Amino acid sequence: MTAPQKLPYFRDSEDLPAPLPTKSEILASTNILTGSEPWAYRKVVAVSEFYIAKYGPSNDQIEGDNLLFLEKHDFCGVAPRLYAMWREDDGTLFIVMERLPGETLQSLWPALEEADKSCILAKTRELLSRVRDVPHQGFFGAIDGSHLTYLLFYWPNYPAHVSGPFTTERDMIKGFAAKSRLEAQNNSRISYLADFYEEQLMGSLAVEGREPVFTHCDLQRKNILVEVVEGTADNEKDFRVSLVDWESAGWYPVYWEYFVAFISLKWDDDWCSKFVQAVDSWPAEAAMMKIVYHDLWL
Repeated sequence: MTAPQKLPYFRDSEDLPAPLPTKSEILASTNILTGSEPWAYRKVVAVSEFYIAKYGPSNDQIEGDNLLFLEKHDFCGVAPRLYAMWREDDGTLFIVMERLPGETLQSLWPALEEADKSCILAKTRELLSRVRDVPHQGFFGAIDGSHLTYLLFYWPNYPAHVSGPFTTERDMIKGFAAKSRLEAQNNSRISYLADFYEEQLMGSLAVEGREPVFTHCDLQRKNILVEVVEGTADNEKDFRVSLVDWESAGWYPVYWEYFVAFISLKWDDDWCSKFVQAVDSWPAEAAMMKIVYHDLWL
């Protein structure tokens, strides 16, 4: 397991591309990438050409810890480097990370040629394959040995039987059932879905002995950065691909990357048929997990 980084954390100045932005500079940034709504519980802003800052009381330190973990496993250039992380007295957590080059695949997608889409998705698959090859630590959970951070596993105070970490896939399905029953009790009803999870879903989703794989856990075009670079003699251009938003990353079942991508689909363009070029397809598991998603989150 990887112990949580002690805070405050600041990378050595000689290892920075430019002086770190101050708290005032971060708060004053008008280049808001996420969180411009008045009700937003956290913001993501660009500060100069070098830095991205994410801040808010609901920020989770695990994202910064994940970035340090990825750097130790040689993912520099394809995942942001963490430059600073600290918590204010009011509970606001600031995470300052590398601003990777490129545009989101979301913004580029409509203008891309078919060959370009295939090339980018092939490179995304290569990157995700590297992610999945990170050695697991014998459990389904976060890198520090704590609970899984994907939204389905949330419950106040993260009880282990609901949120993990889990030793087996069976334990994880039992966690879904436990959460379903807790939510039902809070609403004075009976969760018959919990019985379904244990009696029927268990046999289809839980495979004995199947090992966890490290998973990005939010494969959407908005989280894929694409930089157009000079190609070879045979190709006028090429692409470099990186991934951002590693907050929910951890060790999950082998089908999880596909499932999370599947439930984010809007079914309004060809991404819904092409994203499988980047990740192994698990349609039956995703369909079953969609039942869980609607029960435990929507």
